[in-house]
Parts: sequence; C-alpha cells; structure tokens
Amino acid sequence: MDENARQLRLRMLAFVGLTLFGAMFARLWYLQALESESLQAEAVANVLQPVFEQARRGRILDRSGRVIVDNQVVQVVTIDKKKLDETLTPDDQQEMFVRLAVAISRSGRLTKASSIDRSANDPQYGPFDDIPVAIGVDPGLLVFLGERPDDFPGVSVVQQTIRSYPYGTLAAHLLGYVGPVTETELEDANARIDPALDAAKTYQANDEIGKTGVERAFEDALRGVPGVRWLELDANRNIVRERTNLSSVAVPGDDVWLTIDVDLQAFTEDQLSDALRTARDQRPEDGDPPFVANAGAMVALDPRDGGVLAMASYPTYDPAEFVSGISQKLFDQLTSEDNQVPVLNRAIQGAYPPGSTFKAITAYAALTQGIVGGSNGLIGVRGRYTDTGSYTYPFCLEESSTCNFGSPFRGTRDVDLRDAITVSSDPYFYRLAGEGFWRLEEGPDEGIQLAARELGLGGDTGVQLPYERGGVVPDRNYFDAQFAAEVAIRDGSQWYAGDTINLSIGQGGMLLTPIQLANAYATIANGGRLHQPNVASRITNPAGEVLMEFGPRVLRDLAISDEVRQPILDGLLGVPRQGVPVGTAWRAFSDPSVGVSFPLHSWPVAAKTGTAQTTGKADTALFVAFGPNDHPDLGVEAGFEPEIVIAAVMEEAGFGGTSAAPAVARTLNAVATGTLPRARTNDELDRYYAGLVESISESEDQDGSEETAP
Repeated sequence: MDENARQLRLRMLAFVGLTLFGAMFARLWYLQALESESLQAEAVANVLQPVFEQARRGRILDRSGRVIVDNQVVQVVTIDKKKLDETLTPDDQQEMFVRLAVAISRSGRLTKASSIDRSANDPQYGPFDDIPVAIGVDPGLLVFLGERPDDFPGVSVVQQTIRSYPYGTLAAHLLGYVGPVTETELEDANARIDPALDAAKTYQANDEIGKTGVERAFEDALRGVPGVRWLELDANRNIVRERTNLSSVAVPGDDVWLTIDVDLQAFTEDQLSDALRTARDQRPEDGDPPFVANAGAMVALDPRDGGVLAMASYPTYDPAEFVSGISQKLFDQLTSEDNQVPVLNRAIQGAYPPGSTFKAITAYAALTQGIVGGSNGLIGVRGRYTDTGSYTYPFCLEESSTCNFGSPFRGTRDVDLRDAITVSSDPYFYRLAGEGFWRLEEGPDEGIQLAARELGLGGDTGVQLPYERGGVVPDRNYFDAQFAAEVAIRDGSQWYAGDTINLSIGQGGMLLTPIQLANAYATIANGGRLHQPNVASRITNPAGEVLMEFGPRVLRDLAISDEVRQPILDGLLGVPRQGVPVGTAWRAFSDPSVGVSFPLHSWPVAAKTGTAQTTGKADTALFVAFGPNDHPDLGVEAGFEPEIVIAAVMEEAGFGGTSAAPAVARTLNAVATGTLPRARTNDELDRYYAGLVESISESEDQDGSEETAP
C-alpha cells in the first residue's frame, strides 16, 4: 500500500471517530443542559410515594342548625404492614393476630383474629398505608400496646374521625349512610372530577363514599380534600425521609343544611310507628286477611316552596351500623324482603295504589276538561247524583259482571262534586269516568291520565335524593309496553271503559309514591305550582360562609283557577268534619280515643282518605291533608295560606280513615297548636334515664329507711 492510500485511510478513521465523539458530546450536552430539569423531576417522582390522610366529612344540619350527622374522634388500631412483613414471618404474624384479637376483645370490642388477618392482607391498601383493623377501641389499649412494641410490631393506636349520629336512627333513610368505595364507584367518582378544578378530591381505593340519601346526593360537597404526606424512598422501597415541603394538610368538607325540622321529623316517625302498631291490633272479619301493618311512610312538605319538612319510612335502620364496616349477615337482614327491606326509603321508593286519595285528581281532570261544569258537561258542579252504593256502566255491549262496579257504601244518598269528595262516593266518580271521560265527545278517554301527569304523577318528583321511583300512570302506551315485555296479557288496543272507571278511584294499575301524593296535593294547596321538592336549603364551608343556596324549584305553574280549585277544596275541607255530610275522617279529628280533638275552626284542614285494595292482602291505608285553609268559619278575608302537607301510606293496615288519618291528625295538631315536643339527642336521653334511675333508687332507699325506722 502506498503512502497516499495509507494517509487517506487514517484521515477517514479520524473523521469517523470525531463524528462519533461529537454525537456523544452533543447528546450529553442535551441531557445535561436542555433536559436537566425534566429528568430531575422524573427522577424525584420515581422515588416519591404519596400517603393520603382522610379529610373530615362535612356535617348535616336541620333547618335551624341542629347537627343531625356529625363526626366523632375515635381510637383505631392500625397495622403497618411493611414493618410487620419485615419483622415477622407469616406464621409469626398469625400468632400475633391472635394475641392482638385477645387484647382488643378484652378492652371491650369483640374482635376475631381472622378479621384482623383479612384487613391486614386486604389488597385495597398500599404498602405504606396504616391499615385499620379495629375501630372505636378503648383508649386504654393505647397504653397496653405501647408498652409491648416487641409483642405487637407495627401495631399502633391512632385517632380517626368517623360518622356519628347525635339523634340515633332519626331520619336514617333521608340521611343515608357511607361505606367503602367500590371499584365502579371509584371510577365514576374520579371521572366526575375536573382535574383542573378539584384534582385534590380524587378518591383512593380505601376511601369512604356516600351510598344513599343525602350522603350520596351531596357527596361532592360533604367530601373534604384529603391530606397528602410525601415519602421519599430509596431503590429498595425504604423510607429515606418525609418531604414536608410537598405535603399538605386535609381540608374538611362543607356542611349541608336541610329543610327538615328535627322536632317534626321525630314526631312524625313516632306517629307512623305507633299507628302501624295500633293497626296490627285490629281483628279482621271472618275470611279477611290479617292486618300485617309492618311497613309504611309519611312525608311532610311545605307547599309554599316545596321544602321537605319531614320524611319517615318504617321499618328503619341504624346508619351507625355501617360506620365500622357492616357484616354480610346484617346487610342481608337490612335488604331482605322477608324482613321488609329496612333500608328501603318507602317515602320515595315505595309504589302504592292511591285509592280514593286519587279522587281529587279525577275531580281536577273533570273540572279542567269540562266533564263537570262545562257547557256540554256531564253534570254541573252542584248537580246532584244518586249514589246507591254501586254503578252499572250503561253502554256495555252485553250485560255482564264487568259492567257492574261496587263500593263499600250501603244505602242511598244524593251527592254533588263536593259531597262526593267528602264522603268518598265511588259511584259518582265511576260515572264521571264511564259516561264522561270515556263517552263524551269533548272529553278524551285519557283525560284522567293527562291531569295526573300535570300534577306530577307517573314520573320522578325531582327531589334531591337518589334512587327515586316514578310510579305508574297506566294508559294504552303502558299496556303496550307491558304486553311487549310479556308482563301483561293485554295490549293498548284492549284498554276498555272499565279501565278508565277503575282508574278514576285510584285503582287499575295506578301507582304512586308517598312523596308524589304529598306533592300533588301541595300543588292543589298552593294554587297550581308544582315544585321539585328540596331536602337541602344551603351549603356552607367550615367557616360558616354560604357557598350555595337552593331556592324553590317550580317545575310548572298550572295556575289553577278558583272555579276549579274551590269545589275541590270545599270537598276536602269536609273530610275531617262531622258536618253535613259527615266526612270520612271526622273521628280522627274529633274523637281523642281515635285521634285528637283538633281546632278545625281556627286551623281548617283539607284532607282525603284512601283505602287501596290488594289481592290476598289487607287494604293499604292512605291519608293526605294540608292546612291551614280559608274557610267560612274564619271569614273569606282570613287569607290563611297552607303551610304544610302531610301524606301517610300504611301497608296492609286497613281503612285510611281508621289507620292512617289519626297519625296525620295528631301530627298536624302538634303543628297547629305549637306543641311539637323537642327531639332529644342520644346523650340527652342517656342523661335523662340515668337521672330517672337514680331518682328511683333514692326513692326506694328512702322507702326502705322509713320501713326500718323505729
């Protein structure tokens, strides 16, 4: 090889070498100069571990500021799983769990070793979480475990905030309960959060979340911002230090103020349970089913703004049972149909035939659509009809039992629209349906359904609570849907006159919830404003500043004219009176042995009884009432505006006037006379009964000393 070729080869090798070194130095400069900050941040993030600390949930208060759901600081036994795994073998851990279970149980909280084992190995907890294994233990356990660190490595007693209920089970269905977040809830809850606005409220796998009631409906407000501790770890996942400069403290959740009144809520619940107990004592007639009367609901609304004043459902449950984790056995009992599903909020989820309480809706339909009082109507507002206790539809193609419609009344009486409401005349409303809505050219055969939907039936009321049922207003479309689903044997083409006739008195597949019944009557009471009921009035932050207020939510204004409203109101005003004619609920308002002696002259009540038939079971008792109202006894200029509507539904309890009306009458009487007793907290009751026992003991001691005295 000549000298020139050798020089050329050396130059080429030198060029390649310089190029490679240049690329390497360029990459190093890029990484150190341009990407230094981002790579450093990534390196730090790779060794930082967040540990979340729960924030205190917001409180729930009644309309006057009394705390119904609070937070309580309790002692909690926790396990540091990482330290436990580093210290003990799996077999030694099992032995330690047994010793720990014995120690906790001896302190007063019965705990099993298997329960501690399940909690300690629950995959929802991270390696640096303090895993709770026993909540609400005796504070003395802190000293016992603290003196024996070698016997219980990784075990601590710390303070934790949990839900507390000063009034016990009061308003349990309305308030709801909290529980561990499920995987589905975790995904849904985090998906709702806008990271740019509220990223700090994201949920972790071991967090609690509102499951039902107000706790669920206002979860976003009640939940606080969790605190975060940032731990710096080495390559072996050992804690190097805590980065306090990055950590943040927990921020409590906001408070939710409700529209309910604690005193009225407590009184309503007592009246409902007492009325059901009384109904169970009734003796059925020969061959009739027994009065089971083990479930029901009462709802009180303010017709002026749609606020829920009280909401009772029976049977009830204790939301505190969910605080420390509920057993599967107890949860099955609370959700068992054989046990009447105590967690079911019958006020918004129980669907019932309305019986004769629906007659006010039929009357509204007849008056607004010209069936009664119209120029070509079937009968005038004051037109008389002879009620003989039964009705035969005169346009049957052939005489059969399906043309005849009976009623509980036996005898003969002449009634107009007002009287028909007061005495609850079935045949009067049968005739409106069969010869009016079904037959008259001016009256649509589905006019009753139209009126029912105008008054909010057949759909959700929009109350600020989850899982509300919408009820059923049966019509041809409903029949078609049921037939298509193979639930019914008839389709919409087979809707007959008899269906409209049965519907006129609240039977024939008509279903509503107690809150729908109360809201429909509230709309009549206030002149036509159909509200979406509110259970919350405002939200405040921990400092007491108002963050949000909830005013009346008017879904529609029917602007019911006096010509329509007054005849209905007059009929309803007669129901609780022993006048002429005698109302179907007069005993509940006049006979203290049945109900109460009510001041009807100074506080007039409009009301309606209902008794809904269910095949093979005792009748469902219904009653709805509102007041005070204008009445001739007060003079036409009195100007009283109804301030409360109460609806009661009692399953398998008998007649509405006998079983449901007394409970509503006593509740309204307490409101009208200002004699609602003050609801007592659990602590107040404990002190009262402790003092009572002490006074009895002192009395017995005194009696004994007197007997032995010389």
